[in-house]
Amino acid sequence: MELIERVRKRISDEEEVSDEVLAEYIDTMSDRLCLRLGTNILPRLFESICVDAVVKMHRRAYYEGITSEGAANISTTFVDDVLSEYADEIALYREQQSNSSGSGKVVHFI
Repeated sequence: MELIERVRKRISDEEEVSDEVLAEYIDTMSDRLCLRLGTNILPRLFESICVDAVVKMHRRAYYEGITSEGAANISTTFVDDVLSEYADEIALYREQQSNSSGSGKVVHFI
């Protein structure tokens, strides 16, 4: 399933957004993920994270820069880095990649 379709399934019909804008969000988030993962192509395993982050990116587009806001009993806070909550997954992927792409040689110190 294409990423745009997956994003559309997660946003409500009231949230009007064009495919062109969603494609830009997806490209931006894919680029950011690839930089953090150290890859040129977004791995299939990270497509779900990309979709989650794009939905968050879309929903905060009109509130960019807000770190905290309160009114009556409602409070709004946005993180500066949409991908920060996925840091563990990114670190684990990078660790697995570095372990699997090694030369296979091991040095033992006695």
